[in-house]
Amino acid sequence: MRSERTRASDVFDRELDYLRNMANAGFVVAVPAALHFCRKWRRPVPDWLLSASIELLCSLLKGDQPKRRGRAASHVARLRQDTIDYNRWGTVLAQRDAQRDLLEQVESLQSWGDDVPPAIREDREKLQAWLGTTLERAFECSTMTLEGTRAFGSPDAIKRSYFKVDTAMASPKESLRYTQLDPEFLQTLGVEWEPFVRPGRKIEPMYNLSL
Repeated sequence: MRSERTRASDVFDRELDYLRNMANAGFVVAVPAALHFCRKWRRPVPDWLLSASIELLCSLLKGDQPKRRGRAASHVARLRQDTIDYNRWGTVLAQRDAQRDLLEQVESLQSWGDDVPPAIREDREKLQAWLGTTLERAFECSTMTLEGTRAFGSPDAIKRSYFKVDTAMASPKESLRYTQLDPEFLQTLGVEWEPFVRPGRKIEPMYNLSL
């Protein structure tokens, strides 16, 4: 039977290897992320990470600047935008799952006839009608769901982020940019991890929300 220490070592090796693949794919944020990871686990820095760190530091000392301009002009700004895009994409996927689940629930409740309390059936039917069944409606619902968060945006903005991430996820290399890094490390870059919240909003049925 494998020891707990062996299993923990496997987890460390797997996560560090993932960060190495991310760095090899050109996402330099993986280099400090991997250093942070080694320090957190109190493990020695491997040779590949030491070499990558020296290369990155030399690049910064030479004053190398990213060629792109605008919101994604720096690695941190790009990471922040990638995080927003990923959160929007995930929210849309959750809305699509909810659309399918609710449609099945309503159809099932309707088949039970009078055995279901009217209030329960009415609540499910209202929520299903509010969520709809289309992708466009999922964008609208995501806008309402993300209100008050950094990922908030118009349905069109949600749509752009969704297709951007969805396309990247089909590429083994590009999908690495959406790796969910340690929240503690992200804070050192000024990129705060944000749980799903609707600040300052009382709890109410979702079908009472509107754009």
